[in-house]
Amino acid sequence: MSASLLSGSSGRPDSLTFSQLIRDLITKVGELMVTQIALTKAELKAESQKLMIAVVLGLVALLAGFTSLLLGGISIVLLLSQWLHVVWASLITTGLYLLMTGLLVMGMVLELRKNSERMQVDTKP
Repeated sequence: MSASLLSGSSGRPDSLTFSQLIRDLITKVGELMVTQIALTKAELKAESQKLMIAVVLGLVALLAGFTSLLLGGISIVLLLSQWLHVVWASLITTGLYLLMTGLLVMGMVLELRKNSERMQVDTKP
C-alpha cells in the first residue's frame, strides 16, 4: 500500500508523488530560511538602533561637559577667586568639571554594557 501511495498509482488525483513531496519540502524550507533571515535582520536593526541611541547620548553628554567646562568654569573661577588664589580656584573648578564629565561617560559605558548583555542573551540558543 505504501508503494502505491509513493508512486502515485492509488487512483486519487490529489495524491502527490515522492518527487513532488520533496519539491514542496525544499520550497517550504527555502521560505522558512528567507523568513528567518528577514527576522534576524529586523532584530539586528532594532538592537543597533538602541546602541546608536546610547552612543548619541554619550556624545551629547561629552559635548555638554566640555561646553559647561568652558562657559561655566569661568564663572566658578571668578567666584572662588574671591576667597582663594586664582590658581587654586582654577584647579578646583577643573576637578569638579572633570568629575562631572567622568560620571556622564560612566553612565554611557553602563548603558552600552546593558545593551551588549541584552544582545548576548538574545543570541544564545
